[in-house]
Amino acid sequence: MRILVTGATGFVASHLVPVLVARGDTVVALGHDPARMFEFAGLPGVGTVVADLRARDVAGALPAVIDAVVHLAQANVPFPDGAADLWEVNAGSTARLLEWARRAGAKAFVLASTGSVYGAGHRPWREDDPADDPGAYPATKVAAERIVAAYAPYLATVTLRLFAPYGPGQRGRMVPGIVGRVRNGTPVSLREGGRPRINPIYVGDLAEVLAEATRLAGDHLVNVGGDEVLSIADIASAAGEALGIAPTFAEVAGSPGGDTVGDVTRMASTFGPGRARTRFREGVARVVAAMTGPASSA
Repeated sequence: MRILVTGATGFVASHLVPVLVARGDTVVALGHDPARMFEFAGLPGVGTVVADLRARDVAGALPAVIDAVVHLAQANVPFPDGAADLWEVNAGSTARLLEWARRAGAKAFVLASTGSVYGAGHRPWREDDPADDPGAYPATKVAAERIVAAYAPYLATVTLRLFAPYGPGQRGRMVPGIVGRVRNGTPVSLREGGRPRINPIYVGDLAEVLAEATRLAGDHLVNVGGDEVLSIADIASAAGEALGIAPTFAEVAGSPGGDTVGDVTRMASTFGPGRARTRFREGVARVVAAMTGPASSA
C-alpha cells in the first residue's frame, strides 16, 4: 500500500513509519518544517512532502494516487490566541485531506482523535458516550470526527480516540513530565490521592493498531488505550522503580474533576485482544532509558 502519514515529524509518526515500511508499505511522509524532514532522507520506502496543512490549496502538493491516509497532524495550542490554527489544522485540514483522498482513490482514511473529547468522568468512557468536553481543542477534534464520518459512503473511515500515548521520544506530556520530576527529586503533585487516572498506551502498540487500521473495511469509531488504569502515584512509582529513585509526593488542594479512561472493549473486538501488550512498567523503563541511558534495575 501507498500510505500518506501527516504529522510525520511528530512523536507517534516516528514510531508508525518504521512499522509501515517493515510491513512492505510505501510511505509518503508529510510535514510542514523542512528542517525536521531530514530524518527521512534516504530511507528506503519513504518519500517526503513538505506542505502546510493550513493552506487551502494543500492538495496541489500531494500525490495524485494514494491507497490510505493516516492523519496524525494536529495543533494543540493555547486558546484563544491559537484559535485559527486549532481550527485549520485539526478540522479544516481534515476536510481538505478527505476530499483529496477521495479523488486520489484512497480506500481508507484513519484519523487520530483524542479521548479528551469526552472530558473527565468517574467511569471508563464508551464510544457511544457524548463527546461534549467544552474545550476548544476537543471541539475541533469532534468537528474533524464528524467530517470523517460524512465521507463514510466514499471510503473506509477509521476514527481512533487515543488515550495518553507515551513512549521514547515524547516531550511535554504527562508521562515524561512525571519521569523528569522523579529523576530531579521534585515532588509529584497529587490531587485526591493521584487523580486523574488514565489508561495510557505504549506508542509501539499504538503504531501497530494504526497500521492495521489502514486495512479495515467499513466505518469505525474506536477508543485506543491501555489495559491498565493508573493514578499519578502509580505512574511516579513505576518511573521511580525504573530510575532506582523513590519518588516524593505532595498533596495539593483542588479536584481534577474526574478521570480520563477509555473503555477498550471495542478496540479488542476490532483489532483483536491483547493489543496493548506492553505493560506500563516495561514501557516507562524504555522512556527512562531514552531520557537518561539504561534504566536502573529494581
